[in-house]
Amino acid sequence: MPKKSIQIRNIFKVVAVILVILGIYTAQSAMAADDGNFTNASLQGNYAYINNNADVASLGPITFNGRGGLTVDILANLPCNTPVPNCSRSINDVPPVPNGTYSVATNGTGVATIPFSTGTVAYNFIISETEKKGRILLATKVFAVGRKGGLSGQLIAPTWSRISD
Repeated sequence: MPKKSIQIRNIFKVVAVILVILGIYTAQSAMAADDGNFTNASLQGNYAYINNNADVASLGPITFNGRGGLTVDILANLPCNTPVPNCSRSINDVPPVPNGTYSVATNGTGVATIPFSTGTVAYNFIISETEKKGRILLATKVFAVGRKGGLSGQLIAPTWSRISD
């Protein structure tokens, strides 16, 4: 009978050790899911591209696929050739770009490259607002800065606001 009692105690010890290990593993997994790291999946879905700087405005949909690819279709409103009151501004429908790329660093900064017909524009960006979608920190607002000047040489500093999946 004493042997059975020792065996039962040993089984309880083994079970207790297993439960402690599972508890530690579960806690680490939960912390890893909520560690605040960003990935390319943090940018996915449809966003509104909005830029208004130095007398030039541009807008349009920008779609991120969650894996480093993007598409964009921009409309640019350029200043008048001869600025006078009520002059006609030119509207440029920039051809859609289906093959842009982006990458997101774990801290929420990143780079997007868009090969427009007028030249490639690289943007540095930071994810400034998020929501939790499962285990993903999903960007709801992004602030970007172009590395080169826009169609009229102006600063390009758009925001990308999430509008839908």
